[in-house]
Amino acid sequence: MNSEKWLIIGTDARLKLLAKKLSNPERTVFYKSKTSWDNELNQLAIEQEPDYIVLPIQPLKVEVPAVLGLQNATIFCGKTNEEWKEILEEHTVHHYLEDEAFIWQNALLTAEAFVATFYQTKQAISGKRFIITGFGRVAKTLGHLLRSIGAEVIIAVRSDVQLNEAKAFRYQASYLADVGEIEADYFVNTIPAKWLDAGINEKIRIPIFDLASYPGCLQEGVERENYELLPALPGKFFPNDAANILYNSIVGQLRRRKSC
Repeated sequence: MNSEKWLIIGTDARLKLLAKKLSNPERTVFYKSKTSWDNELNQLAIEQEPDYIVLPIQPLKVEVPAVLGLQNATIFCGKTNEEWKEILEEHTVHHYLEDEAFIWQNALLTAEAFVATFYQTKQAISGKRFIITGFGRVAKTLGHLLRSIGAEVIIAVRSDVQLNEAKAFRYQASYLADVGEIEADYFVNTIPAKWLDAGINEKIRIPIFDLASYPGCLQEGVERENYELLPALPGKFFPNDAANILYNSIVGQLRRRKSC
């Protein structure tokens, strides 16, 4: 009986650990620490013909004229840009960032990892005022955690729905356009979009921690000193836990697929 062949790609520590967790006598697992799909990956995929390929959260750069060796593979991926959407349009693709279990558990790790990051400033959280932009899963889990430690949390959002949802959770809430008028000690962005323009940037004097994915919230041409982009925190602080979450998501999606 031929074993399954898996190809895991990415520099995030959780992906290397995922490769180890997937390895068993019935699977052959190849791991490549790369940020781009290059000739080496083309050659490996052509020679090994993997049954399953796990791509990182951020789309890989494509450094070859054509991505080869995917014809028989089921793909697990995070985000896809237009180039990768075209590459994968005729493949079976599972987006783990659309798996609710993965999203919520990853958000919990992100919130806890932010706290670990913040403590490196040698400042206490209790008694501080934090502005959190957005009210998605990361904002909800982070707001809950910061409040439990003793911080005051203000939620700044773009929509009426999120504004009223935040108020229902007993947060002070504001529209994002008015965020520069709010007094606070620290600012945490969770919105994955370049919304922070030069005008708002001039009004925000407090340090900004950006938990959104690269390239963060700053619009083109906007620069500031007290700004820190912090993507992929779970893989940096809790790689084993993050790998477990990804493993359970992938295995769960395979089981649901086989049961259909």
